[in-house]
Amino acid sequence: MRDTLSPIFVTKPLPSEKEFSIVSLVATQERYDRLLRSLAAKGFSDENSEFLAIDNRNRNSFDGYSALRGVLPGLRGRYVLFTHDDIELISDGIDELRRLLAKLEVLDPKWMLAGNAGGVFIGSGDTHFLHLDDPHGSFRLPTSDPVRVWGLDENFLVMPRHRMPLPSLDFSGFHLFATDMCLQARAAGGTSYVIPFLLRHHGKGLVDGTYPRAQERLERKYSQLSIKGRIQTPAAALAFGWRAKLNAFLSRQGQRLYRIKAKFGRLFARLSRHSRRS
Repeated sequence: MRDTLSPIFVTKPLPSEKEFSIVSLVATQERYDRLLRSLAAKGFSDENSEFLAIDNRNRNSFDGYSALRGVLPGLRGRYVLFTHDDIELISDGIDELRRLLAKLEVLDPKWMLAGNAGGVFIGSGDTHFLHLDDPHGSFRLPTSDPVRVWGLDENFLVMPRHRMPLPSLDFSGFHLFATDMCLQARAAGGTSYVIPFLLRHHGKGLVDGTYPRAQERLERKYSQLSIKGRIQTPAAALAFGWRAKLNAFLSRQGQRLYRIKAKFGRLFARLSRHSRRS
């Protein structure tokens, strides 16, 4: 058969043609043009990167769960950047990203996913780790090193193509697909991190009416797969397993009771002042 076919004998990962594959969910051309200008200004070019726009300008061709699967077979970069169209590089560029990824490779060769905003299991100390500017403020990591997390925001993700996780096949939509990928990475024996790569996210992190359903779906699936505890994401606290759900319920009731007591406390204080004046 070797007279007619030309097999390639592989003894190590195949080389990548580009350093970065930058895949962006594009809803508006104006925002994407701003992103491209900032990438070019910070050292990304056609020589070191390829740029793929998931074209949702007129209708949603792909969602957050299906987009990476749609383009993965054709990606040529060593690293895959998956972004929203409403981010902008304002400080760090390609050289800083190279430095951080090289550092991460040494720190943890099994890392599969990195971003700029994430969270950890509730009860393990600080729960939010962010390194970005957005409409809510300016946030920085407490260290110059990557911080391991269990959930990530979707605005900016970096993955090594040879071992990148993919979102669940049985989910759809635009919410929580990065945390789903973190949990997929964990199941594969990999890890996820927030890295101190500074950019601006112009979006406000909209939590619309579809979010509770996406959250319940994610919690149900991974509870059945024996994930236990409460994981903090940038948008919400997820509860896996009945104990975590009970603790989350009791915590919410405690917060409601505190607000009620505070409200009536202020009311009683006003009535007391009024009675003294009378």
